[in-house]
Amino acid sequence: MSHRKKKVAHLTSVHTPADTRITFRECATLALAGYEVVLIAPGAAGDLPRGVRLRSVAPARTRFERMTRTMWRIYRAALDERADVYHFHDPELIAVGLALRARGARVIFDVHEDIPVDIRYKNWIPAWLRPMIAAGSRIALHAVQGWYSAIVTATPAIARNFPRGRTVVVCNYPSLEELRAGESDFEKRPRAVAYLGNITALRGAAEMVAALTSAQMAPDIRLMLAGRFEDDELEQRLRALPAWRHVEFSGWCARSNVPRLLSSVRAGLLVLQPASSFEDSMPTKLYEYLGAGLPVVVSRSLNCSAIVHEFDCGLAVDPCDVDAIAQAVTFLVNHPDAAQAMGARGRRFVMERCQWNNEAKKLTQLYAEIA
Repeated sequence: MSHRKKKVAHLTSVHTPADTRITFRECATLALAGYEVVLIAPGAAGDLPRGVRLRSVAPARTRFERMTRTMWRIYRAALDERADVYHFHDPELIAVGLALRARGARVIFDVHEDIPVDIRYKNWIPAWLRPMIAAGSRIALHAVQGWYSAIVTATPAIARNFPRGRTVVVCNYPSLEELRAGESDFEKRPRAVAYLGNITALRGAAEMVAALTSAQMAPDIRLMLAGRFEDDELEQRLRALPAWRHVEFSGWCARSNVPRLLSSVRAGLLVLQPASSFEDSMPTKLYEYLGAGLPVVVSRSLNCSAIVHEFDCGLAVDPCDVDAIAQAVTFLVNHPDAAQAMGARGRRFVMERCQWNNEAKKLTQLYAEIA
């Protein structure tokens, strides 16, 4: 007698089907564990993991449309899938999660950021209104958190905002398959550094580009930039800078191309700007850079920069100081032996302590209890 696979539906209105945490970590892990996995998200299917099916909804043209029409489309698609467990990833889908829960479904809320703190840095919200919305969101989160079957958070700091007994921390650590080191001799690599991810003002996009023409930067160093700009205005502003001629922009990088990109540079950049929403963050890119054997230039305003100090696997800088960024990059590029040694120490740290395998066990155990 055959048993039907339990079906899991992951829901997002904000993230694309190429999202690392949602698709290539959580969905892939659940498919490998034997669940039928469907991802309900805006956009077209690309390089999806085996066993993950995309149910695409039409992408929104405006933020208002995303929070109304797209949200409704995701809800209707979720009902149609008749999943055993629904796992949603965006605060704007809280109402969808509650509606599914009211129909008796098992629902998991995956919290990627400290939502009330993050709201204070949303430029599309008028500055005078942000404190009130942030306070309201904190009250709302406290009111609704008991309705869900479980809560998953991306960091221990976020987990402190939710009930201990019903919250599981699943960190954004890289998987073993992604920890492939590239050319072992850094001196043979191009004189370049990389930034991979969302390209935003708060993630130091302008500072990274401006550093390329700092007096502290060796003139032949290039920045391999891969990702999506947060808006057209930022892209146009950066392209207008004289330093842009030192940038090799490749657009969004498919997961299958990430190892090749990281193996062609001598360091990874993570110069997130000072913001309380970032202080306790555990950026995926930090662990991917280190796992690929790259030293990192990281913001010293991040608490996770302590890893760099403790394991001597990169350089921590003031992320607002363009000259400091340039000086750190130049040192790592001009001293390939030192950079390679730092990268090896970082890779060893990730291999021993920060692999996705351990996070996957926590996720599958949660699903075994719920589904």
